Amino acid sequence: MSGNIYISPPAATPTILNQDINLNSVLQGQVSYNTDINVFLEDSLGNPITPTGSVLVGNDLTATLAIPNPNGVALQFPTPSQYTSFATGDIGWRYQNGWFDYVPPSYPAVFAELDYTAGANSWYKLKNPLRVGGVLSTQRFVDINGVQGWGLAGNANVAVIDKLTGLMFTRNWNSWGSATWDTQNTNTLAYSVVINGVTYADWYMMSVREFESVFGFLVTVNNWIDPISGLTITQTAGNNTYTWLSDGVGGSTNNNKMRTTFFNNIPELNNSFKGDNQQTIRIHKAYNLISA
Repeated sequence: MSGNIYISPPAATPTILNQDINLNSVLQGQVSYNTDINVFLEDSLGNPITPTGSVLVGNDLTATLAIPNPNGVALQFPTPSQYTSFATGDIGWRYQNGWFDYVPPSYPAVFAELDYTAGANSWYKLKNPLRVGGVLSTQRFVDINGVQGWGLAGNANVAVIDKLTGLMFTRNWNSWGSATWDTQNTNTLAYSVVINGVTYADWYMMSVREFESVFGFLVTVNNWIDPISGLTITQTAGNNTYTWLSDGVGGSTNNNKMRTTFFNNIPELNNSFKGDNQQTIRIHKAYNLISA
């Protein structure tokens, strides 16, 4: 008996496709079929983030993250210019006693920045509006009421608030005259003034770095003028044309002290200066008065 023998071909091996991986419905790539998938969450610095919860529904995995709401203002608070202290209240003393304790918020709602599109006026204009006394504006230098009025009512004319650095500084330092470095330092530490019903008593002589942070080198003759508001601060001309700064160095029994002048903005350091009669600028931490 004869006949044909038929042999069935082997069954075709099924094609296994890779799996798409989507993040918020956006394709991120593919992984091999039937392979475990690990998901790692981290911040922009590579630090791991632990979700507060997760749920898998079908092919959709939803993770819940605890992300704080943006809050507060990140100011450009000045840094200290030296650690060594030669007198209570000088820049080194403030450094050692935690005066520079400003900590910017981790998730700030607003960053304090200059508006460089303002050209020649950019030193006096903020990129983002900030609030003082309930008034929201991009003006960098304002009074306690948040405006550029500096009226007599409530002693609003006494001080200027810098919304970039968070410092408050006195306008009328000519009114308490010129004196030696030691006398100015003592008088500054004892200074107290009531502004809008609040007593401000924590004042110190401005340091060289704080001077540059506030005034820069934008002084003509003996005046510092805000071209937007017209606010003018004038240093007395004549023999007492310098302003004491709280910086100094050792090397003698008197200790060298630093001073600057609105006439050339060049800080000078010399032991013979210490007994001279000069003016000074008083500063106060005011970042708690500034908000988004």
